[in-house]
Amino acid sequence: MTAIKSKTPREYWDEKAGFFASDERRQQHRRMTDLYETSCWRYIEPVLPPKEGSLILEAGCGTGRWVYHLAPMGYRMELLDFSAEMIQHAETHVTRQGLGGLVLGYHVRDLCDMSALPDNGYDLVLALGMPLSLCSDPVKAAGEMFRIVRPGGHVVCDAMNRHRTALDMARKKNMTQMFNALNTGRVVADSGLTHHCFSPDELVSLFADEGFDACRTAAITPFFDVPPSREQVAILDDDTLFNQVSNIFQAVSEDPGVMAVSSRLLIVGQKQGPV
Repeated sequence: MTAIKSKTPREYWDEKAGFFASDERRQQHRRMTDLYETSCWRYIEPVLPPKEGSLILEAGCGTGRWVYHLAPMGYRMELLDFSAEMIQHAETHVTRQGLGGLVLGYHVRDLCDMSALPDNGYDLVLALGMPLSLCSDPVKAAGEMFRIVRPGGHVVCDAMNRHRTALDMARKKNMTQMFNALNTGRVVADSGLTHHCFSPDELVSLFADEGFDACRTAAITPFFDVPPSREQVAILDDDTLFNQVSNIFQAVSEDPGVMAVSSRLLIVGQKQGPV
């Protein structure tokens, strides 16, 4: 009997690219996407560089998310993902929206090895959508982000929470993965891919050890699953409830107890030095 060869991470995400670029995915997540982006934007907006002469990298961009917010504002950007299919879809969407003049480069590169990108080349690096948890070596990835961001610049990144992941695994009665999350911070997803999880303190330590200062952490969509359940998506269709949820999440996003159980953690790190 011939053994079935498991997919590499790159093969897995190449196959997912079409779905990520599709209307079907947008319809599935509906206003959960708005809630996530609103939650992240509160931390992105204060660290946006001046538009004149600045350059922003969307790292682990998938088919693109923040480019469609920032390029229309006049920011120059580059996009990076290790899936060539994701990058192809991103470039197609950017061109269709008439934003090609503001996207200066597309890079098929791993977050852990961005050696083709220059030292101190970017004023802001956005690594959202949890590429830090999905990459092979978060320490290398954090080090690479520190290398490419300019002194005075910022990195905004999100990741899976170790303790919330353990809780979710316990709910599923998957005790092996619960123990893995608690003991090692690594779990194997249904896809067969390894995910890296962090407590808030571990995430700060990871970035501080690579040289970042002024680290700030927050809970992002804290009481919702990743990916969200159909029921969680559906309740946000109500405008009043959506606004209530968004406002309360903003109010508690930096509460230590909330961060401890949030499915996603966000960190903002700054590279010190003369701007």
